[in-house]
Amino acid sequence: MNNLYTKVERTVGGLKFAVFIILLFSLMMTIGTFVESYYGTDFANRLIYKTPFFMGIQFCMFLSILFATFIRLPIKKRLHGFYVIHTGLITIGVGSFVTYVAGIDGTIHLPPLTPTRQIVLNEDVIEVVMPDHNKRASVKLPYSAMATDLDIQYADVKVTKFIPFAEKKLSWQEEMNPTTSPNIHSTKYNVANPNVAQDFILSLHPEAFDFKASLTMGLLNITYLPKAMAECFTKQSKEKLILWNSVESTCSTTEELGIKVQKTSTGKRFFAIKNDKTVYSFLPDISPWAMDADLKPITNAPIRVFSMNLFEEKPHLFLFGKSAAFYDKDEDKWIFEKFDSKGEMDLPWMGFTLSLLEHHEKKVPTYIPEETLPIQKNGALIKGDYKAARIKIRDKEYWVTSERPVSLLIDGKKVTVYLTKRSFMLPFEFTLANFKMDKNPGTNSPASYESFVDLFTDKGTSRHHIYMNNPLKHDGFTFYQASYSQDRETGQYSSTLSVNVDQGRVIKYLGSILLVIGSIWHFIINGRTRRKENDILGLDPKGDNNA
Repeated sequence: MNNLYTKVERTVGGLKFAVFIILLFSLMMTIGTFVESYYGTDFANRLIYKTPFFMGIQFCMFLSILFATFIRLPIKKRLHGFYVIHTGLITIGVGSFVTYVAGIDGTIHLPPLTPTRQIVLNEDVIEVVMPDHNKRASVKLPYSAMATDLDIQYADVKVTKFIPFAEKKLSWQEEMNPTTSPNIHSTKYNVANPNVAQDFILSLHPEAFDFKASLTMGLLNITYLPKAMAECFTKQSKEKLILWNSVESTCSTTEELGIKVQKTSTGKRFFAIKNDKTVYSFLPDISPWAMDADLKPITNAPIRVFSMNLFEEKPHLFLFGKSAAFYDKDEDKWIFEKFDSKGEMDLPWMGFTLSLLEHHEKKVPTYIPEETLPIQKNGALIKGDYKAARIKIRDKEYWVTSERPVSLLIDGKKVTVYLTKRSFMLPFEFTLANFKMDKNPGTNSPASYESFVDLFTDKGTSRHHIYMNNPLKHDGFTFYQASYSQDRETGQYSSTLSVNVDQGRVIKYLGSILLVIGSIWHFIINGRTRRKENDILGLDPKGDNNA
């Protein structure tokens, strides 16, 4: 047994093993550098830096240093520097292990002038929230670079797959809860002219979570309506007011119903209509909703009114699946049109042609997550920037993503499932007071950016300036300037700080000091000692005898 230990000790502590493990470590670091630059830091960590294999390489380096020290015992005076160097390396290894096990590495997002204390860690979790039962559970997901099949269950929620880097793939799915209404449908269109083309999908189906019934393309406003409403735009009305009954799926003009339209003292039109035993009042030039006595909208009223005057000043396109309506200013009239045999129609704006690509009465447009390799550009992911997990609840499968949770009723009780990251709250708060960014001359690329933050603690408020190589240290936490983002609507900047708690820092500092001292001892002091011995023996530096 002693012979086996001695053999292992000499092999692991030998020069050949040290050279091999250092070369392997260098190779992995080189690969990791290229992977990180193209695919992003998170992917490089999952694929290389934080894998058991890479951790094993570092552990083997630690053993090599440790056994190299053991095989040179008992202590020899000429190796004092060597012992100090290796003690420093071992100390650094211990400090790194303490940091890996007990350290904290996360981010904090600071919107402008908004108190924040939530730290987000780089650990993916599934959160199951049951408000009716006052329960909240967190299920940790694997830190993997590729899609992983799982078998994790909490209550009725079972996690079967996790995709850390995904992209959206359009799929038309069968309804999970079949509907009978003929006015719930979905359509895919294309709008194009000689200079630009764009596909888009609009849906009225309640299960089409990723799609809406309206959108804006530049100056053009597009609204998707039930197909039964198409006839509304074929009716002629002097008042240009159309009433839609959502219960009966019928539409009428005020003239057809004999409704008298009056005007307020400010010139706004108003009228009232009785439906069953309820009287609804309308101000059609202000809102399509019925109004109560306090002029607040009654959004659940069965009747709505459309003032066509409101949609004549700016380009508006109303789509009903296989037909469309719009106001043509040149002809000064509303046009109702069905798609031709090729599924196309001409629009009166900028030479646009609208094409009908797909129309479904029952199928639901859904984005299905698909595994992909992430791509990084300018420090941000432009592909594979969201995560997804497949869950199974009562024999039905759902996709929960980092962009959208899944919420449903189980035995009449609400359950919401989130795919998020583990987080915790700081014992103090931050507010971003100001964000400053300098750009490279003649370009929009940032040259540097910095944050001015207010720190709120029990002792009061203090202002701090955080920028590259100037972090903020407080209560054991270190905050570094990491990145930023800009709100497209307001133009305001938010700042993102990386947060670090390093319990092994002091140990690593001590190891670094020992490394420096040992290097000086080994290469300088030992060098002087050898020169003195050579002088006494009459040897030249090469060891030749001059006597």
